[in-house]
Amino acid sequence: MPKSPAKRTTTSLIWYARSPTLTAMSLTASRGVFQREFVREGLYMVSVRETSSPSVQQGHIDHTLSNLIREGDAATAIWAHAQSGRSHLLAIGQTWHSVSIVTRPDPHVRTLRDLVGRRLSLPLEAGPFSPARARGLRAWETVLRRVAIAARDIELVTVAAGHPSAPFGDVANREIAALLGGQVDAILLFGAKGLELARQANLQEVHRFEAEAIRDDPALSGLVELRALTVDQPFLAADFDVVARITATLLQAAPWARAFPKEALRHIAAEGHVEPADAATAYGALVADGAALGLDAHRQAQIDALHGWLQQKHLIPALHSLDGWTREDVLTAAETHLKVVA
Repeated sequence: MPKSPAKRTTTSLIWYARSPTLTAMSLTASRGVFQREFVREGLYMVSVRETSSPSVQQGHIDHTLSNLIREGDAATAIWAHAQSGRSHLLAIGQTWHSVSIVTRPDPHVRTLRDLVGRRLSLPLEAGPFSPARARGLRAWETVLRRVAIAARDIELVTVAAGHPSAPFGDVANREIAALLGGQVDAILLFGAKGLELARQANLQEVHRFEAEAIRDDPALSGLVELRALTVDQPFLAADFDVVARITATLLQAAPWARAFPKEALRHIAAEGHVEPADAATAYGALVADGAALGLDAHRQAQIDALHGWLQQKHLIPALHSLDGWTREDVLTAAETHLKVVA
């Protein structure tokens, strides 16, 4: 495998972060692959979830945490790059899962068109950037455009939430509380956790966009969970080979999930603390596809579109550029490594 001319660092601790849903990182970590591959070399990969340190929790979001490799929502990754330019993009993932629009039991809200004149929840997490707000705003724009409802015909109501590092489900629970308390009339719930919470709260599902429908309809691209695999720039410069090998282990997640679909679904359900039945409903037949990583033109175009949207919404500077962010050589080295060891 191609080697970086830089010398190997003496660090033995590598931080990793991933979304608590379907990701290549979650499938790899939950199966103990990192331990089997790297511990014998004195390299210890530690999840940021294993510490409550504020510096670590914030550092994995703004990518100021040293020796970090992260697979998480692409909007946060782009925002972090706009702040410091400290990260590099290694690969892109797409998670397709169900998206539900739910309300309190209400005979007057039965279809998406009935959202006209309603108050729609838009979460706002604490901190300089709110991933949930970016996701929610993009999703609401997609849903409203789908049924030709103008922005002036609804009201977006801010629902305060905790820090983005808060436990999975915190944002949804706060939105459900706002819905049941009458502060908003409709909320968005995502994936398996959303299905579970809606059922537990006895909410009315107005409409559900299924995973396959989201994948197959370009007009619903705003409902795709776009993921970015990024790495700390100094870490990559010092330990190119290690980063490439970590990337190689992640590339194996999708083929493994395709070969062992029931086991993959079990791991994903455990990752999100949901029932396997809810995970199966949320992801449909797209678990293996959702675990795939790449840098093909379609994925790159989605990143560019998201980047432009973030600029349009003034969430990142208008002059920010993604030039030089992507490191295709890492993915190439990872693919070469897999061919060598096959």
